[in-house]
Amino acid sequence: MTHGALVMVCDVDIGTADATRIHTVEVARWLAAEGFAVELVVRGPDPALTGVRLRSAGPRDVMLLRRILGVNGRAIATLVRQRRRGRACYVRQYWTLVPTILAARALGYRVVAQVDNIHHGQGPKRKTGVRDALAERFRNLALRIMGRCAAGIVAVKDGIAATLVRDFGIDPAKVRVIPNGVDVEVIRPVVRSEAIEESKLDPSCRYVIFIGNIAGWVDFDTMLRAFAAAAETRPQARLLLVGDGPKRPSVEALIAELGIGDRVLLTGYVMDRDRMRNLLGAATVCTIAYRPDEIGELGVAPVKLAEYLAAGRAVVTTDVIGAREMVEGNGAGVAVPPGVGAMAEALGRLLDDPEAADEMGRAGRRAAEKRYTWRSVVERTLPLLLKRAS
Repeated sequence: MTHGALVMVCDVDIGTADATRIHTVEVARWLAAEGFAVELVVRGPDPALTGVRLRSAGPRDVMLLRRILGVNGRAIATLVRQRRRGRACYVRQYWTLVPTILAARALGYRVVAQVDNIHHGQGPKRKTGVRDALAERFRNLALRIMGRCAAGIVAVKDGIAATLVRDFGIDPAKVRVIPNGVDVEVIRPVVRSEAIEESKLDPSCRYVIFIGNIAGWVDFDTMLRAFAAAAETRPQARLLLVGDGPKRPSVEALIAELGIGDRVLLTGYVMDRDRMRNLLGAATVCTIAYRPDEIGELGVAPVKLAEYLAAGRAVVTTDVIGAREMVEGNGAGVAVPPGVGAMAEALGRLLDDPEAADEMGRAGRRAAEKRYTWRSVVERTLPLLLKRAS
């Protein structure tokens, strides 16, 4: 079945191997598979997907104002061009795309907005200057405009949905909680020894892995100190840090301070999904530490946790809203209280008992296949996109 043109506008750079790229590309891929002719407005290179036509929003690394003008200008031009055959407009990263949302609604498109984060009600209270206060007010205004104009809203976690309804007066009938997903065909369990060989790693070692942005919302201090404590009595333990980001220099400094430079491998961004699958497959344990004061009441629903589950590897995570449900709720690992000691103990216990870790990994894989495929994400989004525009 064909559904006509769908204009998908995402203020993201798909040239970077992070979760925003994965989400954008996979949703576009499966929308096309469901019968939409997808007009994709993004920055970065053409993802070369069947049924998806790139409408480049300009260069990758640009100043904020130029970026906003570029992506909205390209999006509105595409909406005008496709207005005779266009049916819906799917928007990601709502607050910079208010002009696109307004234009799509005026041109008769059915607007669906996907929201994966909001600043309101999240993290500790901080003293802010005039610029921060104005930015907060603008983002809140953008949320209200989105709430009025959108026919449907995809919230990737329960906390976002509740906040949109409670604090911004958005009709709960418009909001659907649809978590991030994973490509279970690409990210799948592999034989650990073969993955270690393919990844050119030492087969005598046991590996803990983190994948994702090396950014401030990840508690690398706890994660690295916990690994160092667990590795102190386990000479075979190694940590793979797969990713890059603004906090890499401070992470490298802490690695040196802890004296674990010979135990940690930083790979940088990994674009090759086959290589990513093998790195995950080489691990005994996947891990992530969060700063609860940064997460706040919204919780988390990261792509990385879905990928950990799909890889069939046990997970050790900080016990925060969202992570607890994905990990312990599926029997896929352990959610530990904040702090070095609890995480070190959990890592050490699973490194010592890979059979128990792999049993958790198998439970995680079953959950990924049942609940977290990108196809299921798009199938749950379709009802929002296919109703008649009002």
